[in-house]
Amino acid sequence: MKTLLVPIDPATAEHTLAYANKLAVRWPAEIVLLYCPDDTATDQPPLAAAAHEQRLRTLAERLRYQQLTRQDGRRIRYHYRVLAGSLPQHLAAEVTRCAADLVVLGLPPTDARHPRLPGLEAATITSVVPCPVLVVPPGRRPLPNRLAFMADFASLGLHVLPRLSALQAAFPAPLDLLQFYAPAQRPQRRALKQALTRAASQLTWPAVATHLLEDDAPLEGSSEFCARTQAQLLIISPTSTAQLLAYFDHCYTTTRAYHTQIPVLVLRAPEYSASTACCARCAERLAQPAPRLRPDYHAVHWG
Repeated sequence: MKTLLVPIDPATAEHTLAYANKLAVRWPAEIVLLYCPDDTATDQPPLAAAAHEQRLRTLAERLRYQQLTRQDGRRIRYHYRVLAGSLPQHLAAEVTRCAADLVVLGLPPTDARHPRLPGLEAATITSVVPCPVLVVPPGRRPLPNRLAFMADFASLGLHVLPRLSALQAAFPAPLDLLQFYAPAQRPQRRALKQALTRAASQLTWPAVATHLLEDDAPLEGSSEFCARTQAQLLIISPTSTAQLLAYFDHCYTTTRAYHTQIPVLVLRAPEYSASTACCARCAERLAQPAPRLRPDYHAVHWG
């Protein structure tokens, strides 16, 4: 049985768990709901762990029967974990404890009530867990019927690909491999094409297509490709925190770029660096701690 670890945040609980439920039915998988309350950030007296767990149960049971058929809803086994402290503090240990195959993380809305830097929590979590992290944006959405995997396949280690193949049963849809190159790299087209072909041969997807595309802005190019093909899941393998943060930059989230409107599956490469900054702007963002969201249970319809 596969295991999905779902960190619960009051701002993202509904859309994150709704997506995880669909994934758990298809795979199939168990769901571990992890909540790390910050009761010191509120003026209310702290709740006991049992009270927090009961809220999680209420949310899970309501979504189970509102969203899924009775037969599908009964198939999902939920487990509940309530741990005091910050999420990154506990997440790596919880991934190991429950042998999680995938972390499903909600991306909070970008508005005045939720001032967190877009993607900062996703970047922090990706840096501490070895398994893939699925970042789900706000809103209800179906499971993908087309996937796009954008990476530099010439430098991507083939040992990263088995982690992706392990998710094939969860996402059994046509897969496009995207390799972008700048105009100055035209003499390397042959080598880049060979790297694409090698990567495709290592994947277990029934339908894999390779695309070698000239564009000196790979992120914008991948977003445009996903929009053109109506891909519903973008897979990336960043090599640094700064590179991952670029996907959720304010300029993309405020303009609602296509790749910020679909789930993003992050495969951490072994050479992933948690401190590398590509520019002064990224260095400034990396220096900022991830603000804790004030636990506002009124934002969630528990039942």
